[in-house]
Amino acid sequence: MYVPEHFSVKDAAVLYDWIERWSFGTLITSHRGRMEANQIPFLVDRERGDLLGHVAKANKQWQTLINAEHLIVLFNGPHGYVSPAWYSQPEGVPTWNYLTVQVQGKAELVKTESESIDILRRLTNTSEAQYGPGWRIEDLGEARLKAMTQSIVCFRIHISTVEGKAKLSQNRSKMDRVGVIRELGSSQDSQLQELSRLMMDDLKQKKNPT
Repeated sequence: MYVPEHFSVKDAAVLYDWIERWSFGTLITSHRGRMEANQIPFLVDRERGDLLGHVAKANKQWQTLINAEHLIVLFNGPHGYVSPAWYSQPEGVPTWNYLTVQVQGKAELVKTESESIDILRRLTNTSEAQYGPGWRIEDLGEARLKAMTQSIVCFRIHISTVEGKAKLSQNRSKMDRVGVIRELGSSQDSQLQELSRLMMDDLKQKKNPT
């Protein structure tokens, strides 16, 4: 991933926070010259340095997962177009602001039903806490849960590298950044509003470093 130094984020704790916040990632693998990409919800196991996930057994990507020559998972945060008209000076050009995390590693298939259920439970509990009303995997019932685990394949990705990029107009003047923050924040698009808040947080951190 191309990451200019002023956009680079190296703090692993921050990057794991971002993965947890935008956990619907894109799993990309190459095997014998064939590329595959699928969108998958992930969970970070910080203690072991792993990503946990699952795919439908009908999804053939799992069959080449452990032997993939290259494996990358992309996590994308909010993104938005930036017009040069928002800058204090007229010499700017159009661009795009965004946050992204790129993980590389090796995969291992989960072989036991008990560990698969544990992964599903952790994924569900995390998602329900963030988005849902509190539904539990136990609400399925034993027979339905067993049938579901037989129709999926769970896996771990042992993380070898994790890179982060936050392109938030850090290469522009403070006045330019404030202009972009104002325009994005005034949008009705919640994604652009969130991008505006992230830019403001970054600007405050640079002003008051710890």
